[in-house]
Amino acid sequence: MINIMEFGAVGDGVTLNTESIQAAVDRASETREAVMIPCGVFITGTVNLKGASLYLESGAVLKGSENLDDYPEQDYIHNELGALRAMLIIRDCDHVTIEGSGTIDFSGRAFYDTSARNVPDSRVPFNDEQISECTYPIGQRPNECLFFHNSQNIVVRGIKIIDAPCWTISFHECENIKVIGLTIDTDLNMPNNDGMHFCSCKGVIVSDCNISSGDDCIAISGITNWEKPCENIVITNCILRSCSKAIVIGYIYSCVRNVAISNCIIKESNRGLCIMCNDESSLVENVRVTNMIIDTVIRAGNWWGNGEPIFMMAVKHDYHIAANQHPEYKTDCAIRNVCIDGVSCTGENAIGIIGQNGNIREVELKNINYVRKPSKNLSLKGETFDFSPGRVDVDIPRSCGIYVSRDADAELKQINTHEWSVITDQSPFSGIS
Repeated sequence: MINIMEFGAVGDGVTLNTESIQAAVDRASETREAVMIPCGVFITGTVNLKGASLYLESGAVLKGSENLDDYPEQDYIHNELGALRAMLIIRDCDHVTIEGSGTIDFSGRAFYDTSARNVPDSRVPFNDEQISECTYPIGQRPNECLFFHNSQNIVVRGIKIIDAPCWTISFHECENIKVIGLTIDTDLNMPNNDGMHFCSCKGVIVSDCNISSGDDCIAISGITNWEKPCENIVITNCILRSCSKAIVIGYIYSCVRNVAISNCIIKESNRGLCIMCNDESSLVENVRVTNMIIDTVIRAGNWWGNGEPIFMMAVKHDYHIAANQHPEYKTDCAIRNVCIDGVSCTGENAIGIIGQNGNIREVELKNINYVRKPSKNLSLKGETFDFSPGRVDVDIPRSCGIYVSRDADAELKQINTHEWSVITDQSPFSGIS
């Protein structure tokens, strides 16, 4: 194992060690040894791991520089985030492991004015407590902090990751990924600091993770390459908290299939489990969700979601995507073959399944226990579901526990909503703006 201090790295929390760490990585990529981050606080900018593995020993902190210039733009362009600025880059490399009992600190707060809040337009004025829940204004920042692309046989295990300014870990067009035993803790006012993104990947296991993030905890999509499915995903034994969506499957033109989620607790999240598809050229299929506890609480600010414990939407939401990104493939429906079985929900809004033109098929909810609780923030968006970034409005009666639109083929079995009603066979839209 190669110790970065042998190449001049200094763990004083002040010295910039990018060159020293890169030199250790370059050597390790030749010898196929792992690079060790010893006890100490080691400041760094962008490092390309070049296929080398990384081990963080107990007491080690790999801390991101607070200077944006230390993260030069790369030649990778993301469909929404633009040119890549990352701290750790793994591209076109196989058999990379990042593990240990140390910490990666991405120094996210350094890239925001944390004294300011981005307060959205609202039906009612925000009070001081609600303003405190809103996001920091977005500026320039590293955007995909731990970045994997076109790589296979990846393991990320045991470490703690904190304070990401944007996406914490992202996997793009990778295969055979194991993410085990991670703790991810990011600022709950920071927009886009998602825990994990799996984009157009194949063969993913996420287990035994504890994630608290301002934005999505775990996202599964095809945003890197709309033409390439994200498939064969297992998520189990995790505890999740999000100011947006704890787990989200699909997005705009994504094709996602074969997803199994079990034994997870979602707590204090703006939305629990979400499946979201565009109304065309998009597909989520073959999803099994079992043995879950979901609790939602509506958070003020520009977060997607409005307190829905479980939400499926198959409506147009590609307005902000360039026309040249529209994929060639067509689908005859958007969501199909989804079973959610054995879920206990408490939430500040109803469960929703909303489609159009018959584009949701073969959905089954069974053994669902739902309790609706009072909300201090429901009045901000109103008694409706949140279809962001779509432009659909649906009025949800306050007495509703589960709402299924007329255009959704959903079967409900052994549902206990207590005193809250189940509303089906309704027109899916009260208005489209």
